[in-house]
Amino acid sequence: MARVPLGEWVPHVEAYVDVSRPAAQHSASVDALAALVNKDRLTLFDLVSKMEMYLTTTDHIVRSRGILLLGEILSRISVKWLDVNTITTLSDFFISRLSDWQAIRGALVGCLALLHRKQGVGCIVFADIKRLVESFLQNVQVQSLAAADRKLCFQILSCILDRYPEAIKTMDSEQLYWICEAIDEEKDPECLKLSFHVVEVVMKLFPDPSGLAAQFASEFFEILSKYFPVYFTHGAGDDLNATRDDLSRALMHAFCSTPYFEPFAIPLLLDKLSSSLPLAKLESLKYLDNCIRFYGADRMVRHASAVWLKLKEVIFSLSPEQLLLTSGSAKDAEKNKNQMVSEALNCFKTAITYIDSSDKDLFINLILLDEDIVNKIHSISSAEKSILSSLEDLAQVHALGSVISILAESSTYFCTRVFQEHLTHLVDILGTSTDYESRRLNTCNGSSSAAVNYGALYLCVQMLASCREVALVSYAECSSLKLAKESWWLILEKKLDQLIHLLGSFLTLDSRSMQSMFRQEYVACAVKGLLTLATFPEQCSPLLANAFEDILVMLTSVITSKFENVDLWRLSLKALTSIGSSIVEFNASQKEVIYCRTVVDKIVSLLESYDGSMPLSLRLEASYEVGTAGLNHMLRVARSLEGAVVTNISKANGRMECAEYVAHLFECYSSRVLPWLFTSGGINELALSFAMHLLDEIKDLSMLDRISSQGLLDSLMTGMKLLVGVCTEEQQTLIVQKAYSMVSSVLPLPLKSMTRCLWAVDELVPSHSVQETALIGMLSSVIVGLRLQTPVPDMIVMINLFTVFLLNGQLPAAYALASIFNKYLHNPEFSHENQLDKIFDDILERCFSTVLANSYSKISHSSVDTSNDANFLYVSSGNIPSKIDILSGLAWIGKGLLMRGDEKMKDISMFLLKCLCSGATLASTPAQEEESCGSDSSDTSIATYAAGAFNVMMSDSEVCLNKKFHARIKPLYKQRFFSIMMPIFLSKIKEATSMETKLALYRAFGHIISNAPVPAVITEAHQILLVMVDSLAKLSVDIQDKDLVYNLLLVLSGMLMDEKGKECILDNIHITVSVLTQLVSYPHMMVVRETALQCLVAFSTFPHSKIFPMRLKVLQAAIKALDDKKRAVRQEAVRCRQTWCVHFTGRPFYKFWSKQLFVA
Repeated sequence: MARVPLGEWVPHVEAYVDVSRPAAQHSASVDALAALVNKDRLTLFDLVSKMEMYLTTTDHIVRSRGILLLGEILSRISVKWLDVNTITTLSDFFISRLSDWQAIRGALVGCLALLHRKQGVGCIVFADIKRLVESFLQNVQVQSLAAADRKLCFQILSCILDRYPEAIKTMDSEQLYWICEAIDEEKDPECLKLSFHVVEVVMKLFPDPSGLAAQFASEFFEILSKYFPVYFTHGAGDDLNATRDDLSRALMHAFCSTPYFEPFAIPLLLDKLSSSLPLAKLESLKYLDNCIRFYGADRMVRHASAVWLKLKEVIFSLSPEQLLLTSGSAKDAEKNKNQMVSEALNCFKTAITYIDSSDKDLFINLILLDEDIVNKIHSISSAEKSILSSLEDLAQVHALGSVISILAESSTYFCTRVFQEHLTHLVDILGTSTDYESRRLNTCNGSSSAAVNYGALYLCVQMLASCREVALVSYAECSSLKLAKESWWLILEKKLDQLIHLLGSFLTLDSRSMQSMFRQEYVACAVKGLLTLATFPEQCSPLLANAFEDILVMLTSVITSKFENVDLWRLSLKALTSIGSSIVEFNASQKEVIYCRTVVDKIVSLLESYDGSMPLSLRLEASYEVGTAGLNHMLRVARSLEGAVVTNISKANGRMECAEYVAHLFECYSSRVLPWLFTSGGINELALSFAMHLLDEIKDLSMLDRISSQGLLDSLMTGMKLLVGVCTEEQQTLIVQKAYSMVSSVLPLPLKSMTRCLWAVDELVPSHSVQETALIGMLSSVIVGLRLQTPVPDMIVMINLFTVFLLNGQLPAAYALASIFNKYLHNPEFSHENQLDKIFDDILERCFSTVLANSYSKISHSSVDTSNDANFLYVSSGNIPSKIDILSGLAWIGKGLLMRGDEKMKDISMFLLKCLCSGATLASTPAQEEESCGSDSSDTSIATYAAGAFNVMMSDSEVCLNKKFHARIKPLYKQRFFSIMMPIFLSKIKEATSMETKLALYRAFGHIISNAPVPAVITEAHQILLVMVDSLAKLSVDIQDKDLVYNLLLVLSGMLMDEKGKECILDNIHITVSVLTQLVSYPHMMVVRETALQCLVAFSTFPHSKIFPMRLKVLQAAIKALDDKKRAVRQEAVRCRQTWCVHFTGRPFYKFWSKQLFVA
């Protein structure tokens, strides 16, 4: 490649050396020179040759800039291959410059660039690295340099230690002392982070007991200890690459870098645990946890007693305000968790695990024989402390339980020791089953009863949980464990029956016998104990089959008979679900049989009838939750729901409560059970069976009549779509054939040879009954859920059929047609897509002519009943609601074409646009006109519904045409439609003379804008902003447009967050702010007022000169919003007022503010 002339690159050198030039120009000069070197248009030899005077001059400012320029260029060509001679020459130069303190930064940058180079592109040789280290240690006084230069020094040290440790291993004591001096008294966060890493690596390089690490351990730790705990005072805007957590983590790694720090670190950390500062305690616990792991048992055993005493002090100092209630939800538990005690317990667990010695009883005796622990357990055993009296008592019990639990779950030996010391005694304190039966009877009779010893109960349950953890770990040693003398397993087995009865008795006690403040604590403990016993691995479980069944019966009886106690009911349900999941996890075949017989069958049987005292919502919740325990259980629940739906459909004759029951069953099946099965697999055959059963059930027209009249059709149609959607193509073929055969057996369809053109509206059936339209609705649901390759029988007949019903105003027929034209469903009747296109053209022509026919007379709002899935009443071709539904149907068909990228979508769009601009009103019958004249309703034009059609085309839908129902979705289809329609709408809006037409165009275009991707809208912001703002102003008058106003406002707020959008708004800032101040008082929707205020806050970041003239208008709007009824709006108003107050402190503002102060 040709060399660049001197005149093109030397100016860059001169610009960089000139300190008077701005920093941006310096950076640009380095980038330009580095680019030339990387492209081989400039060699390093030529560069250095021409820069010689800058590199060797006696002017230290010029010399330092020249050396720094060379170093910066070298750092930017790190991937360019350089030969050995070049690397050696550069190494010699930069190493020699380390002694030039006036040009030290350039030397440091150059050395660091050489060290960062990788092997394949030419790197510094080891001999030069050793020379660099020697020169660096001899010539560089780190702490005398500026922060940026100190950072370079630490980066060089870190790089050498990480990549070339052999060059450091030959260091002597004097050189190591230099490192101590380099890091001592460092205060810059980024430098500190690097220096901590330097200490960590240096100490790891000398593990020998007689090495330098051992000799300098006290000196290094004395320096490190000054920074513990890390206090970070730098603000968020300081632009640092080091956070407090980063520094703390780096310091902790330095503490743990060598065991020779142990004599100094452990006493320091234990001392800091007595600090009154929470941060110091938390940091000490974290550091202590890591140091125990690293220093090892031999060194830590001498600190065992001191560690336990300090940890005990923290664990048992939990105040009532810091209490974590055990029975709350996961979210509440996380919210209330005490971080300090949690860290102390983690550290305690680490200490038990890692502080080991030849005497296995050393650490456990420290705890079990500790005077405080003994006194606390004795206190729990005493009669006067048997019941909780305060949150402080509860806190102490929880702390003691945590300590005992962690100790017991550490090993089989520790578990046995804890059981030997306490389990038998604590179970006896709780009493016998006879005692609890007596207590229950006394409570039922209204007499007083003895208090329940919560402390003993909690400790027993904690020990059960611990031994279960031990059993999971020692799973393979269960046989030897059962034979061991006085093992925890044998101790538990002896007390098992008594324990089960005691825990079960808590589920039957009247809640009035316990303090309401702690009622949930007792219940949660009892349920947790039963859950723990039931979830032991089958091989290690001390439970016999009958005992396991007893536990399931106890919990199941709560579900079926104690549903009024919500807390107990939900805890029991969660426990049953966990037990089922555990059985599946451990593949416990014997337990699974018992579980299915005792739990699943009992819970599922609750769904068989709508009669019963338990609310249906709880029955459905219980069945679903139990089903989530495993795939087989959920399949059992699904089959039960299927049977209940099919059975009760026939019973819904005139019984609305039965119809509602079926609707709830189907809603649970569709929205919960079916999605769960779909994600877990194994659903296809089940879905096919259910769909076939439904079709069998509804083939009777009298059954369809009952279904339609009682509002079940919506639920059945939704369920049918979902069922068909999850089936395979082969299964869908069976379903669609059966559905079509049902329709053809009820409706007298013409012969296939007579179906090459569309039928007249009344050609098929002169008057469609409710049953027939319901049957078509079910067929349309099947079509909606089909996959692309599923064959459809008699496609032309089916399209004709749906078209006829669409022209009669049936929207489900439109869903089916939209799906057909979106997917171009597979059928051998169509040898070429042109045939389907011809039929499509005929459908559009018929729909267009029907909608526009006699669309001139006016109707009232009260006479219009917009159809939906539930509206299957027959309407004649001239009836108004049918025309509304035809417009909606056209929108759905257009949506299907739009999503697949079909150009025929334009035909529908242009027709809808014609309706928007026509000003025609929907035709009505004379009777309707007479009624309209006597009403106060305003006139409704066809344009209103045409505008809504654009919302259908652009918005996402759950009804059909989505991924769940296998629709064809072309990427960026919304963006393309927006780009096509935008210039057309802008032109039509400009041409519109009637306000009614303009409002219709605003509504339609507003739907397009609000559903289009925000980046696409922002790209065209310069063209549409004024239209958007005017739309907000005009549409805010009518309450029916409130959702559209909010959506447009969200688009505007998106523009305010984008730089390009801000530029467009800046040019039209006055009108935009004026409209927003009006929307602050928008009466129809709270979120509109809130969002408008948020947008006004965003305007405060605009240039002062642009927004200053509008300050009074904004502040007036904000002050007015201070009296809003909604708290969220008032908060945003305060924020808006304060934000604008900060930006304007001029005298006119204060004059205004003084006048308005009383009002505010």
